Amino acid sequence: MMCNKKDVNNWLSEVRRVASVGRDEDVNAQFFMKSRAMTKEVMAKLLSTAFSIVKSRDTDIQNLETSLEECCCELSDVADENKRMKSECALEVVDLQRDVVRLQRELLTEKERQLSDLRATVVASVEDTVKAEFKSYSSVVQKTQQPTAAVIAPSALKSVVRSVVEEGDRSRSVMVFGLEENQDENLGDKVSELLLQLNEKPKIEVFRIGSSTGKMRPVKVTVGSSVIAREILRKSKQLKTTTKFQSVYISPDRTIEQRVEHKTLVLELKRRQADEPTKRHYIKGNCVCSVEK
Repeated sequence: MMCNKKDVNNWLSEVRRVASVGRDEDVNAQFFMKSRAMTKEVMAKLLSTAFSIVKSRDTDIQNLETSLEECCCELSDVADENKRMKSECALEVVDLQRDVVRLQRELLTEKERQLSDLRATVVASVEDTVKAEFKSYSSVVQKTQQPTAAVIAPSALKSVVRSVVEEGDRSRSVMVFGLEENQDENLGDKVSELLLQLNEKPKIEVFRIGSSTGKMRPVKVTVGSSVIAREILRKSKQLKTTTKFQSVYISPDRTIEQRVEHKTLVLELKRRQADEPTKRHYIKGNCVCSVEK
């Protein structure tokens, strides 16, 4: 049996009526005993109703206690989950910090390796060139029967070292052809936008080659290492698929002699393409190769 506030008020009104009192403070056992209206039947009915009211209220209290316990359990679970998530986040932060440290170490190691390779290349180039100069000079001396006190002239050695250093610098550079030229242009921003198409964001030094004649001058781009330069050259074909830079061409930074050799190879490539259109022709190293399609 469910009871509400109306049931309680009705029961209290009935008790006041039977006890013949107007105030709740005056209701006591003596009034009930003196009241002629308080028969056994009426008393039993009032007690039965009172029992139902008390029982219903007790059930409500038990339900509230159960709900309160469930809420406390849920709050405890939420607190435990929050604590667990905080712990996991802290561990993830530690792992990310470790990854950052590891990547920084790998970057330093790679930079040291690149620097070591560059030094080895310069040393090897100097040694090879000096040996060639020694051999050439010795041959001349033997033919003229001159003394061999001065094996190589200082000016020649300076020229050798200068050429080797320039070659090292060229390995860190690329040439960009077909990049639009404007008056008062920000060339660095233009080249950065171009390299961004290749997903490359290196630090760069840029300048145009030659005097302004109204034509688009090539741009020399120098990056931090030869590895980055080779990566840019490897990706340069992707520019063909862009809208803004599809007519731009990137090539290695070659010496005059290398440019002449490359031009000869290109002419030979075009000749073979015309003579043997059924084959695929390409330049590899210092020669033109042909294979069946």
